[in-house]
Amino acid sequence: MRHRSPARPSALAEGIFRREILPWGLLGLALGLVEGATAAVLVKQHFSGAAPVFAVNLAVALVSGAPAFSNVLSFVWANIAHGRARVQLMVALQAAFALLVGCVSFASRAAGGLALTVLSVVAARVVWAGVLTVRAAVWTANYPRNVLARITGRLVIVNSIAVACSAALVGWALEARALDARWLYGGGALAGLLGAWLYRAMRVRREFQLLAAEAASGVRSEPFSLRMLTQILKEDAAYREYMLWMGIYGGGNLMLTAQLVLLFSERLHLTSGTQIGLLAVVPLITQPLFLPFWARLFDGSHVVRFRSRQGWALVLASAAMCAGVFSAWLPLLWAGAVLLGAANAGANLGWNLGHTDFASVGRAQHYMGVHVTLTGLRGGVAPPLGVLLYMGLEAARTGAGEFALLLPLAMTLAGALGFNRMRRRADAQQAAPRVAGATD
Repeated sequence: MRHRSPARPSALAEGIFRREILPWGLLGLALGLVEGATAAVLVKQHFSGAAPVFAVNLAVALVSGAPAFSNVLSFVWANIAHGRARVQLMVALQAAFALLVGCVSFASRAAGGLALTVLSVVAARVVWAGVLTVRAAVWTANYPRNVLARITGRLVIVNSIAVACSAALVGWALEARALDARWLYGGGALAGLLGAWLYRAMRVRREFQLLAAEAASGVRSEPFSLRMLTQILKEDAAYREYMLWMGIYGGGNLMLTAQLVLLFSERLHLTSGTQIGLLAVVPLITQPLFLPFWARLFDGSHVVRFRSRQGWALVLASAAMCAGVFSAWLPLLWAGAVLLGAANAGANLGWNLGHTDFASVGRAQHYMGVHVTLTGLRGGVAPPLGVLLYMGLEAARTGAGEFALLLPLAMTLAGALGFNRMRRRADAQQAAPRVAGATD
């Protein structure tokens, strides 16, 4: 894992970047409405009393995990995108995503409306997973690796601000009751459709080389599948171990969000606006403050070294949120929300770009497919497991549900330790040849 010196983006890269800003900002307005924490609070507040408690809590788990769970079908998107022109496919996916977001506006406040909301959110996130899968290849082609994190980090900042704004609107609508929150989803759909229309002007730099590299990789005739997933993990031991620790670390993060929505509502009795502020708005709006630091760190090092440092930020944020729940002290929860934003700023970079340090250009999309498919598996398991643990402890003794938070905290801690174990082993392997050369 050699150190890389950060460089300044070229004029061409800057020009491509400027063309992407507005579309991703508009799509961010739609994305914020189906972001895990925002959708979870909407479901908990809007459908409480309209459906059984167990069904509502399970729905909270499903929509909070939907951003991750939807990725389990990413291999389908990898197959569809492989060897195809990216911009046209991206526009179609963006438009489909926006329309699915708009479906939430038709959900009634009843059990049937709960089902429609959950299905619409999950379906929208499935399509968004396709957008992410295709976007990874576009960004890798358009931006050199030594400036990739900083360029895409600026796009993530724009997207995050837009997501935070729409999340804040949902929180305001739920709390003030001046506007039915469902109507915001219609507006989000229109913004997303406009973003898709504007994205038509995008170009992929040297796309013919990208398509040629994919064809030369020998996998065009062999669709991405679970067999390919297991083959990549079997052949690449370093990536396999990286995925192991990502699974434990990421699973803890996903589990924590679902549990916090229930605890904020049922134990701390926080308002809808406060809940969305803590879990969505503040973490998202603070990401731009920390993203430049993480981007410089990512551009100057291998992703394993990056994760060995960034992992501790999430451990600290999780610990602060847990302590805030246990103490019922709101200032500590707000501090935890800021720390969560700092941790997620780095986590998003690692998630979107980390696979590029393991894969060749022709196989980058398939490595990303492995990553997001495994993300989907933990997204489908971790939040429901965390909610069931919470409800089980509450059933055993009222008030004991808060101790369910110790499981996701332990998982993120284990993941951070795992990344550091990988870094230390890589450092030792790099030092061994130098020591051997010095003794010759």
